[in-house]
Amino acid sequence: MQYALAAPAVLLLAGCSSDGLGDTSALSGIDLHFTDEGVPEVLISNPVESDEESSLILSQGDGDELDPEQILHVSSATVDPASGAVQQENFSEDTPSLLFLPMIQEQSEFIYDSLVDTGATVGSDIALYEPGSAETGGADSLVILRIDDQVPAHATGEEQEQSGDLPEITSEVGEAPTLPAAPDEEEAPEETESEVLIAGEGAEIGTTDQVVVRYTGWTWSDGEVFDSAWPGVTPPDSEQATEDGTTEDEEAEDDGEDGEAASVPPASFPLDNLVDGWAEGLEGKHVGDRVLLVIPPESGYGEAEGHDLQDETLIFVVDLIASAPAPEQTQEQMPEQPELTEEELEELEEMMQEQGGEDADADDTEDD
Repeated sequence: MQYALAAPAVLLLAGCSSDGLGDTSALSGIDLHFTDEGVPEVLISNPVESDEESSLILSQGDGDELDPEQILHVSSATVDPASGAVQQENFSEDTPSLLFLPMIQEQSEFIYDSLVDTGATVGSDIALYEPGSAETGGADSLVILRIDDQVPAHATGEEQEQSGDLPEITSEVGEAPTLPAAPDEEEAPEETESEVLIAGEGAEIGTTDQVVVRYTGWTWSDGEVFDSAWPGVTPPDSEQATEDGTTEDEEAEDDGEDGEAASVPPASFPLDNLVDGWAEGLEGKHVGDRVLLVIPPESGYGEAEGHDLQDETLIFVVDLIASAPAPEQTQEQMPEQPELTEEELEELEEMMQEQGGEDADADDTEDD
């Protein structure tokens, strides 16, 4: 069940209850346990069989009800619906996946409803079953989810008074930041500078971390947006008219709540894959922070020959939503060579000399 990547066909639900959807009785024989190492074990008294998508809360968590506008931290296991054998899991790895609920809603109404319309709370364990399809050749699938946590899809913390040394930003928790006016070209800094606009209390950011962020980028020269991961904020060059004459941005605003396009997800990438100024300005900041970055060309796109922003000083406001250390790169090492004694070295040299003599005799024989 590729609930984070693809949108399976949505079926009409024959039943609905406060603790599940569809044929909940088909999932009633599932019993979930964990080893001391945190590996899930799934016991199934009867093979899970049903003609419809079905879900069931196996155990109710003691946390808050799920907020449809937040990001879920989820541990999961893919399970054989007939035997209960765990085929793949990340419970024991302490590396939960992040699910952005508005995007899940676009991909699968069934999964979305199973998370937000069944009374599930943070800490809940949920079974999700999808029958196979003869048309696609897909097999029946069963996934066990645990809702580990939920976090807002934006910076959270205390608003900070701006120093006045960097461009003024209109900033409010939960709202897309704006740059009211283009700054003075003569005041562009020569080195990357940063300032915390909202102070969070999460984990410290490392220069090679994988981060989940909302951000907007402006060019210093004219104050124009050139990139953004905020709903309703679209760079001018990316606005395209649709058949009814509205722009894509306008359509997104119509679809969202309070003028926001809820389906626009936060961005996720490793810091060391970005321009140097991001790592320079975000190192040591914290999850939950909103950070103002001013990046000169040398730490931006200055070395990207022909890039539209090669000569631009860049202004970013970045909401740090989540962070995780990047996986360590393992390199194959050559096996250590044993140290030879002087006696062993002499024997090796004699063997090589003898071998050389034998090779020479063999050559003479062939010449004859």
